[in-house]
Amino acid sequence: MIGLHANQKKVLEYLLEQQAGATLDAIAEHLQLTKTAAREHVMKIQAMGMITSEDDKGSIGRPRRRYLLTPEGHEAFPRQYSWLSTVLLEFLTEDLGGQRMTETMEGLALRIVKSMGKRFSDKSSVPERLAEVTKVMNELGYRASLKQSDLRKGAIIEATNCVYHSVAKAHPELCAFDIKFIQAASGGKTVKLESCIARGGSVCRFCIRNG
Repeated sequence: MIGLHANQKKVLEYLLEQQAGATLDAIAEHLQLTKTAAREHVMKIQAMGMITSEDDKGSIGRPRRRYLLTPEGHEAFPRQYSWLSTVLLEFLTEDLGGQRMTETMEGLALRIVKSMGKRFSDKSSVPERLAEVTKVMNELGYRASLKQSDLRKGAIIEATNCVYHSVAKAHPELCAFDIKFIQAASGGKTVKLESCIARGGSVCRFCIRNG
């Protein structure tokens, strides 16, 4: 929950436990704050899209407003996706073996590109496609940047992290995902992994050229 005030974190934690939501009075009482101070925190979190509100029309008299977590609010809480992904990759690699794992990762890359459809096909130029490829890589957990987009010189995408680093050190065939993903998303260009973090490089550097 980076960037949130301590009391704002407490609001989210409290609402996580209140499946039916909570009123401003209840939030203020839980945080031991005045209603005005609690409202200020709630409004800021709501502006971030982490909570929403609805009127409790079933109550007697004037409807009472209740605040609830949004899907974005739930995602603010830490989860062990990285650990689970690492365990699954280790299991698959040991179970399938090197060649089949390479084919599996390439197939996964093609499926992801296909599922994103027009995000790539709507881009009319190669630089636009490569910019979109870089954007998607960041959405998938990479810290990637497009260093150069001119295919004549060799376009370059660099990532300063490896999303499956601990597994890729022992099983470099996992890098087949990155190569095939960039190749398919860029329209079938030739992709070469010139530097790899899992193999001791400081970055993962992908050079893209015409076939």
